[in-house]
Amino acid sequence: LEKTILLLEIQDAEIIESDKSILKRVLINMLKNALEATPKGGVVNLGAKLKEDGKNIRFFVNNQMEMERMVKLQVFQRSFSTKGKNRGIGTYSIKLFTEKYLRGTASFISNAEIGTTFYIDIPVYWE
Repeated sequence: LEKTILLLEIQDAEIIESDKSILKRVLINMLKNALEATPKGGVVNLGAKLKEDGKNIRFFVNNQMEMERMVKLQVFQRSFSTKGKNRGIGTYSIKLFTEKYLRGTASFISNAEIGTTFYIDIPVYWE
């Protein structure tokens, strides 16, 4: 694939309580989407950090490509895909699984300066 994945330093690492299988699936979907959007020779950054509130951890995946405006408006919609028919579950499942099962939030930012970064914020401990 001729692409590089950089695992950034995980800041203020914590042991978290979460559903391991669902979290793994969400993170894999985030990484797959970033790799698919990255051209040959590109870099995908992956990392996590404890948020300032100390109660949530933020996982993030970044690539250097900015999304088109129409893509940004539809990115979390079910069955929306830039990759063809019978696709479009990846970003939808990121949001669904994070918000419904991991008790967190999913978001993204995309611009020419930083490219596209998807975030999931989940609680460190389930209360």
